[in-house]
Amino acid sequence: MSDAKKFPAVGLLTVFGLGSAAAAGCLTGSGWLMVQQGLTQDAAASLATAAVCLGSFLSGLLMSLLQKGKGLVWGAAEGALFVGLLFLLGTLYQSEWGTMQFVRAGLVLLMGVLGGIFGMLRAEHRRR
Repeated sequence: MSDAKKFPAVGLLTVFGLGSAAAAGCLTGSGWLMVQQGLTQDAAASLATAAVCLGSFLSGLLMSLLQKGKGLVWGAAEGALFVGLLFLLGTLYQSEWGTMQFVRAGLVLLMGVLGGIFGMLRAEHRRR
């Protein structure tokens, strides 16, 4: 028998769901803000990117806190789930991926990694 830990697929998907719920709540708030301030549809792309980045950051943070380490890996895994979702929805609703879609995907991945790193640092700080 090996002492290796099992891959926490259920935890990974649960935290992804929590991050997605946070992104959805942020998108709802962004929609309300657009209506109240009379913003044009040009602001929708940047507000949506910010909301998905927030969800990716939060899920990377939570996953690294739950796993108590390897924040870079868990943050990248959560960010990759969000990038995969963006890619899937982008291919379903758009004909091709332009430069801005790749920039958004990179930002989402980066925010997941940063969330994982902050979660790892927070877990190390608690141990002291």
